[in-house]
Amino acid sequence: MKQVVAVLLAGVSIATPVQAAVTPSDPVSALKSRMTAGKGVTFADVTSYVELSGRTRVMSRRGTLQYGKSGITASDVSVKAASGNGRSDVFVDEHVITVGKVSYRKGGLFAQRGPKGKPWVRIDKWLPVGLSGAFSQPVNATEPETLKALTSAGKRSGRTYTGNVTFRQLWKISPWARASLVRKENDELIHYTLTLGPDNLPRKLVTTYLTDGHWPGRGTAGDEIHNETAYKGWGGRYTITPPPASQVYAGKK
Repeated sequence: MKQVVAVLLAGVSIATPVQAAVTPSDPVSALKSRMTAGKGVTFADVTSYVELSGRTRVMSRRGTLQYGKSGITASDVSVKAASGNGRSDVFVDEHVITVGKVSYRKGGLFAQRGPKGKPWVRIDKWLPVGLSGAFSQPVNATEPETLKALTSAGKRSGRTYTGNVTFRQLWKISPWARASLVRKENDELIHYTLTLGPDNLPRKLVTTYLTDGHWPGRGTAGDEIHNETAYKGWGGRYTITPPPASQVYAGKK
């Protein structure tokens, strides 16, 4: 009898406490389950200019997003301009740290020169993308409302969603987009492909949109901006702090 029981149990998977913690099947619920204070995610993206002659890489970003009770409460984003891209002279290296509603910016377009030894400029507003954000990935799949829009409107194939969202829709639901875009946009389309991991959390996001009206002084009809973002380290514990006060220039009050 003991042998019979042993044979039967051999084919049974007994859930351990770890296995019992099933990932929510809804991507938005899965995301919200990871939005714990002090934890977050890292991302890396590449922005390219696409024309008939091919694709030219113009800039890349790496960043860490830290969550709090109200969503993203801190971020650390570094921008690296591609040398000799031949597209625009506005792309320069930039580093932005945001804690709460205050951002600290070093380098980048229109960089202010503070006193010697104070390379960071304090900005009393939420500007996690810096000024280069206007020319890079405007869609942030780590925001619940944005993820909801992408998965609701997209056509699903396995773990991949493909669809369109307008700049106007994005502006309405996304704080990240409002910080990135120069102005409230119209109904031009952003084409996207979003791929989720086995945990139903964003792993890769590719977006494209026409350059017309979104490029600094240049752009030929039919040319596109291509953004590719990878998300990693979901649920990791991250601590983002402001730059040392001795290195921060607050400017004139």
